[in-house]
Order: sequence, then C-alpha cells, then structure tokens
Amino acid sequence: MAEQKTVLVTACGSSIGLEVLRSLHEAALPIRVIGTEVSWWGKQVAQPYCDQVLLLPRGDHPGYYDAIQKSISQYRVDLVFVNTEPELNAIVDRRDDFEVAMSCPPANGLQACLSKQILHDRLAGHNLTASTVVVRDRTDLEQAMDVLGSPFWLRCAEGPRGRGSIVVEHPDDGAFWMDYWRRREAGEDVWLAHEYLPGRNLNWTSIWLHGQLMAAACGERLKYFLSQVSVSGVTGNVSHCKLADSSEITPIASQAVRLADQRPHGIYAVDLRENQRGEAKVTEINGRQAFRPLLYTRAGANFSELFVKAMLGDEDFVFDATQLKVGLEMVRGMDFEPMFRDLDSQGAS
Repeated sequence: MAEQKTVLVTACGSSIGLEVLRSLHEAALPIRVIGTEVSWWGKQVAQPYCDQVLLLPRGDHPGYYDAIQKSISQYRVDLVFVNTEPELNAIVDRRDDFEVAMSCPPANGLQACLSKQILHDRLAGHNLTASTVVVRDRTDLEQAMDVLGSPFWLRCAEGPRGRGSIVVEHPDDGAFWMDYWRRREAGEDVWLAHEYLPGRNLNWTSIWLHGQLMAAACGERLKYFLSQVSVSGVTGNVSHCKLADSSEITPIASQAVRLADQRPHGIYAVDLRENQRGEAKVTEINGRQAFRPLLYTRAGANFSELFVKAMLGDEDFVFDATQLKVGLEMVRGMDFEPMFRDLDSQGAS
C-alpha cells in the first residue's frame, strides 16, 4: 500500500464494528478510516478510532443503500467492512454492483450467509450439519420430534444472534413459540428444527481471496451476557471466550464455505457446535466478522489488518497459524474494557 487508502467501517459504534476499528487501530496501517453510524452516541464511541464518522440511515431503512453508495463515492473509498446483518440484507440483491472491495462475500455466497435454509440446502448430503427438519406448523414439529428426538433446537431460518432460538421438549411448546414470534413480528417466516448439540460452541473466522483460503482461526464461546434471562441461554453477545485449536475444525469449516460459495472471496465466519460424540457440526455462516474480532487480534490473527492487506494487494501479507496464542481468554463487561488472560504465561492485560 504505497499510497494512503481509505477504508470505510459500517456500524462502527456497534459491538463488532468497534472491535474491527480497534483491530485496525492496533495494526497502525497507513490508511484513512471513515466510519458510519446511525446515532450520535455510536459516533462518539467510535470517533477516537476514525478520521471521520458519518451518520447514515439504519440498514433496514429504505435509504440505506443509496446513502452507503454515495458515501463510498464521495470519500473515494477503497475497501468497505460491512458489520451488521440488516446492512447485508440491504445490499445482497445488488452486492455485485459495488465497484469497491468489500468484506462480505459476492451475492451468491452472501445469500447462503443470510439464510440458514439456503445454507442447509447447499450443505445437504455432506454430513456437515446437524440433522435438520424444516418447520412451518405443529404437524412439522411432531415430525421433527419423531426424527430428532427430544429435546431439539428450534430457531428462525433467518436472522442473527440466535434469533428465536429455544430448546423444545414438546411440540406444544414449539407451536406456541413460533406463534408468539410470528405475532410479534407479523410474519410467516420459516423455522428449522435441529438435532440438539450439547458440546462446545465454536466460531471459525476466515479470509478468502478468489477461492483461496488465506487465514483462519478458531474460538470457543464460554459465556453470554444476560444468558439467565434468555429462554435458550444464548443471547449472541459473548462475555467470555477463548482461542481454540483450529486443526480439526478447519477441514470441516473450509469445506462448508466452499459448498456455500463456489469461489469464496471475503470474510466468512462459520459457527459450529459439537454433538454428543464431540463432532463439530456447522450451524451457520456469517458473511462478516462475528464472534469477537479483538480476541483474534490479540491472539495473533488480526483479521481486520489481514483483510486490508489481502484486498489492497500488500505484498507483506503473512499469516502463520502456528504462532497463535491458543487458550488466550477474553472477558468482556458492560462497564469496563475487555480483559485478556494468557494461561500459558499466567499474565493478564
């Protein structure tokens, strides 16, 4: 990157967006960072890490697409990090019209990242996912109970952060839950019933360049914020996590990405859960950084930095998985900065 490039980071005051910014800040790259936010407080939080923060409509607002395109053109942006599901949903149909490097996959792959049903269809027959039954009504729930046994995992086919997730032990409970969500959101969305997976809750984040896997690392979720008030115990907002050994996960997750997208290009974050036999099964793929980007950064896999270098043609792009700090823990709180502990060195930072 001989000349200064401009990088745009969307939702830069959000949980993920802020960690992307902090990772870029720690990399100290010769770039100009433009952030976008929807609120003045989000702008205030992100401002120390940006050269400028723009206020744009939310991703689910009709004016979002035009606003992001105008910002890219006005500030001559070279690369865009898209950090929220509503924003990805807003651009997916016209994703391939963007004439700028983007963190999210091209449209075909992004569709599988946004719809668990599409993803499941593309991964079907490869023993990569938990046994799954499409559910639309109580009869389907009864069939799911026959196929999957009790309990099983019920979730919305679309949406982030474990949307609508619940453990079902009786069809009546599942029927009530689906009806509640449909009345709450005035929709008839599709649901999926999955084999219950009680093992480790994992994330595998990766960077791909024109079909080639460039970098990857694995983390384990240990605790969630406010899990005690969630019906499923999952809120999607991790409070405690650690870097895990990726050697056994990479073959599974990389195969899933290649099936979801014939020529992967961008950032893919694969979520997996282990079954009773300790076998990791793919539950979803996100077309953005998910999990905790800052944990990966502190452990030696700064995906924000690596992605900028990969997309903008930096010849110094290097990734060595053997140098990662496996076991590094991250603890997040609502009222303090993230804390890290490396058990190998018994230190804290």
